[in-house]
Amino acid sequence: MPNARTKLFGVIGDPVGHSLSPVLHNYFLKKYKLNAFYFAFRVVPANLEACVRGAWAMGLAGLNVTLPHKEKVVELVKFRSPEVNLLGVANTLSMREEGVAAFVTDPAGFMASVQPMQTHFRESRVVLFGAGGSARSVAYALSKMGTRELTIVNRTYDRALQLSRFCTEQLGFRKVSVLGMRDPGLNDHILGAQALVNATSIGMSPYVDYTPLYDFSAVSQNHFVYDLVYNPVWTVFLREAKKKGAKVQNGLDMLIYQGLESLQIWMNETYSIARNELNALRIQLSTELQT
Repeated sequence: MPNARTKLFGVIGDPVGHSLSPVLHNYFLKKYKLNAFYFAFRVVPANLEACVRGAWAMGLAGLNVTLPHKEKVVELVKFRSPEVNLLGVANTLSMREEGVAAFVTDPAGFMASVQPMQTHFRESRVVLFGAGGSARSVAYALSKMGTRELTIVNRTYDRALQLSRFCTEQLGFRKVSVLGMRDPGLNDHILGAQALVNATSIGMSPYVDYTPLYDFSAVSQNHFVYDLVYNPVWTVFLREAKKKGAKVQNGLDMLIYQGLESLQIWMNETYSIARNELNALRIQLSTELQT
């Protein structure tokens, strides 16, 4: 039962009704026997500053931040982690006595989720779809994993060019190329790549019939294809890549690991999840998506 010592956590976004974060985090809180609860709060952009100030004033323990607030929230906090300062986005807020501290757990979540496939990223070329905050976090993670060449594919060329400059000037990539989604040279870049990563929202429910890649003829069994989207579990991007023999993975594991990283920040403790528990949690989250 809740009491005066119960910690309160939550996720803020707009929309937020589809979020799996309450299911995920309440699973963790129960597993680790923590006196806490986690909720979802719809916060429209106009109310973001009031929300952050109010959460700190009321003594909430921490918040996750999802779209469309990941960039704007950085301006509203007192402390920022080095990764937040570098990437300009935050998805985790820790309410501390001296003020609100911001962190970004997406890079750690991505790296943990692809650990079994890390050979596809070390000293390799990766084709990255997207140029927003998620793509920036993935690019940072790729740089930490030893990826040396990157092809950025995006609908808006100027934004992709900005990310390209960031990758070469700040992250140390050896070579970065920028292409449009229908660029005729894209297949050549795919043929020379070891992994493809979708860091856009294309294919996310309810727009399940869309994919960031239109021509899968260059995809083969030599590729690892990763989609940050996890709703639906099987996007068109993953289904078509699997037909070509590629190894594929959705974003559920990234969600789980970045959530675990957030909990560690809030509680200042180290937590882990065993492989069999990870499989059970995947099933639970996938079932939740279908309800």
